[in-house]
Amino acid sequence: MTDTRFHRPLAAHRPLATHRFRARLRSRALTGAAAAAAITLVVPLGASAQSEIPDLGGIPGSTGAPASTSDSLGSLAPATPLEPGPEVVVEPVLDGLTIPWDVVRDPGGVVVTGERDSGAVHAVHPDGTTSAVEADFSALFTESESGLTGMALASDFDTSREVYTCHSSADEQDNRVTSWTAAEDWSSLDSPEVLVDDIPLNDGGQHSGCRILAHPDGSLYIGTGDAFTGPAPQDLDSLGGKILHVTRDGEPADDTIGDSLVLTYGHRNVQGLDLQPDTGRVFSAEHGPSIDDEVNLVIPAGNYGWDPDAGGRYNQNVPMTDTAALPDAVEASWSSGAPTLAPAGIAFLDDPSWGEWNGALAVAMLKTQQIVLMMPSEDGRSVTRTATVIPGEHGRLRSLTAEPGGTLLATTSNGGGDDEVLRISPAGAAPRE
Repeated sequence: MTDTRFHRPLAAHRPLATHRFRARLRSRALTGAAAAAAITLVVPLGASAQSEIPDLGGIPGSTGAPASTSDSLGSLAPATPLEPGPEVVVEPVLDGLTIPWDVVRDPGGVVVTGERDSGAVHAVHPDGTTSAVEADFSALFTESESGLTGMALASDFDTSREVYTCHSSADEQDNRVTSWTAAEDWSSLDSPEVLVDDIPLNDGGQHSGCRILAHPDGSLYIGTGDAFTGPAPQDLDSLGGKILHVTRDGEPADDTIGDSLVLTYGHRNVQGLDLQPDTGRVFSAEHGPSIDDEVNLVIPAGNYGWDPDAGGRYNQNVPMTDTAALPDAVEASWSSGAPTLAPAGIAFLDDPSWGEWNGALAVAMLKTQQIVLMMPSEDGRSVTRTATVIPGEHGRLRSLTAEPGGTLLATTSNGGGDDEVLRISPAGAAPRE
């Protein structure tokens, strides 16, 4: 098995902004409103800053440099005021990591995480022992925000042992979703099969967010970033800036647009996906520029209004949800206003131990280093209350995964070997066995 920490030299680039479906994922003709929306362009109106992106002057294909918040477009109204959240107990599960992007837990209680930049995968067993999980991520592209990112277990993992990952490929110059079979003892991930490829990858690795939600029906929802590429979010031939919905074989699910893999479009950099218990609704979270991070209710064929295209270049000086240029754009259920909080992974709380916050959506925040609890309205189109949990206590927070019994697994994203997997329990909850 190839050493998971060895990276081959980057292969010669092909034009990344022109990625299209390969033969088995070929695009079809679009009709009606979806086709019209796909060719709509936004005229830049002003300036806003790019969250977590360096000065754009050095990035090919971009226009403008980050501006101050005072120059921003859109509403500068503050987000819903944050209440003090419920008291929690935080326990370390694994430390000494560098940017563990996602975390999963199997039915037997094994916790598994992977480090974004090295591609190293680790398992923590119920007795507290840890082990390396061999997996061939040798050709990993790790510039900026790219690398080994999303991870999910199949809904029938007990019998199938199927694991899904997102990673950035240096050989193929794309982001891709791969299916693996986990060894019974988690010593390795074997039999890799690429389910979705040609998710755009920028030369600099920006906006490579890739989150996987394994639905109980066996299908996969996949959130993607726009690869810092202007046309991608509104181009239905591109897999960038989208939420995809595929079968476990990588074919289009039955609610996608036309015969493509695209469920929704007009996204900037999707970082979180989760299924709301008892409703069947899927929610997403994504980064805004200097204002207006979003949590969205996912509506099939919805256009979520991000269009940074300026004649093929990336223009960040547009609203996150541009309803002026795109009147049918889906409004966010929650928007940060100014400034951004940088949301990442999300997980619904589904246990009475959370008391009045049971049913809330927990959102990990990178920039503001906290978990924000959001109570959705009955129809999911707005948020009625918000609260903050562990603000600033563990640094940047990247991923959240709900466990049986109401606990949350979280990963930090501080870098330099200072990251952890944490277990977060509501204070007063029954001890774990």
